[in-house]
Amino acid sequence: MTPRPRPLPGRLVSTLALAVACAIAGSPAAVADTTGTAPTLPPGAAPTLSPGSVELPDPLAGFRPAPEHERTPERYLPSPSPDPWYSDPPAVDPATAHGTILAARPVTVPPINMRNFGRGWQVLVQSADSHDQPQQIVSTILEPATPWDGPGPRPLVSFNVTIDSLGLECMPSHVLPNKFNIELPPFLQILADRGYGLVVTDFQGPKAAYAAGRANGRAVLDGMRAARAFVPPGDTDPLFADSRIVQVGYSGGGIATGWAAQLQPVYAPELTGVLVGSSVGGVPADYSDLFDSMDGTVASGLYRAAVLGLAREYPELYPLLNDTGDVAAYHLRDSCAAANTAIGILRAPLSMLTDVDPRTDPTVRRVMARNRLGTADPASSADPREVPTGPVQVWHGDATVPIGPGPGSSTGPGDFFVPEWTARRLTDEWCEAGADVEYTPVAGEHITAAYTAVGPALGWVDARARGVPFTSGCQA
Repeated sequence: MTPRPRPLPGRLVSTLALAVACAIAGSPAAVADTTGTAPTLPPGAAPTLSPGSVELPDPLAGFRPAPEHERTPERYLPSPSPDPWYSDPPAVDPATAHGTILAARPVTVPPINMRNFGRGWQVLVQSADSHDQPQQIVSTILEPATPWDGPGPRPLVSFNVTIDSLGLECMPSHVLPNKFNIELPPFLQILADRGYGLVVTDFQGPKAAYAAGRANGRAVLDGMRAARAFVPPGDTDPLFADSRIVQVGYSGGGIATGWAAQLQPVYAPELTGVLVGSSVGGVPADYSDLFDSMDGTVASGLYRAAVLGLAREYPELYPLLNDTGDVAAYHLRDSCAAANTAIGILRAPLSMLTDVDPRTDPTVRRVMARNRLGTADPASSADPREVPTGPVQVWHGDATVPIGPGPGSSTGPGDFFVPEWTARRLTDEWCEAGADVEYTPVAGEHITAAYTAVGPALGWVDARARGVPFTSGCQA
């Protein structure tokens, strides 16, 4: 693959504003004359280079839409990663079993991300995308220095990071060893402090397919499979072969967590009874519900990134892009969560990127329905057996929860990006399908709920990891 140029750092926050300028097409390249004389051109004549003159780069060239024949799905994929596992993965027999470890390497996580780091490895794992096509994903397996003080073997927690990104250098396998991880740092550290084994999977896969729930969930399950089978160099047995597994994730990580729970009985049936709990926080279960709460609001950057991430798994969405959409999709192809969040200040709706109505277009509706958590709808090619087998906690910023101590405390706004009624509906649908589910309302809106929920979410995770029976919520 020919490497594509990376966008300049300052471009990400201003991409949509600059994309509007793309409508001004056909501006000739600037010409600088080093002879000291400026040529006079007759009306309509094209400029020509005189001796001693040089052609300067056109500063707007990168912000002009590509010709139709260049608007292939590859144009909008992320730039190549410096990690050879992404840029040059090994050739693999497509029939290789999902969860198979293809390669392994040691990794160290610095104290800024995990102060009690013990041992760590990264594994390249065979997985499958949304269309059952083979792809390789990367998982980071961590054994903290903190010993496990509970019953039985050290449990394994799949911590599904809020990646919310479109670039490969935003993936946990790159961030954890090299940068400060701003995606819910208290969760990772508290889990390590409690002595859990950890698997952190790049669940968006090699296309960085943010919000592509089915591919994301399969990657999480294959990360679990790999972690259970992995034997560290010098050891004789797998670290986590006999461990209970619990998973937790919020927002974009909640998408992966919810889909892993829902797909598990069909995609990874051997994990029934092993995956003993799934803690799903702030999950956007149905993207079509979010047009009113996210599209065209300060959350529009994340919503747009989610739709562009879906397009990487469903390229039939790309022909819907207009010229502005082409430029935005190209220049946002490497954007990380912080940039996707910040660009929401422009409040640019999806309708800027397309000439169809995204709320009613049949292609958009079909892709969103295919990635809707909850009731497994055969009309969307869902398997009726897609129902979580282990207990599930759904937690969400809820306006019914007081924001301060004492009986007189006022209630908060609730989650105005992902309304709490969508989380309650997901709980009800899973309950009706026969799952064991508990809804846990927490204080705050979408950002602060990630922190107010640390206690109740990790308390629930700890109970499942220690084998405490699930007795609350709906039960099959």
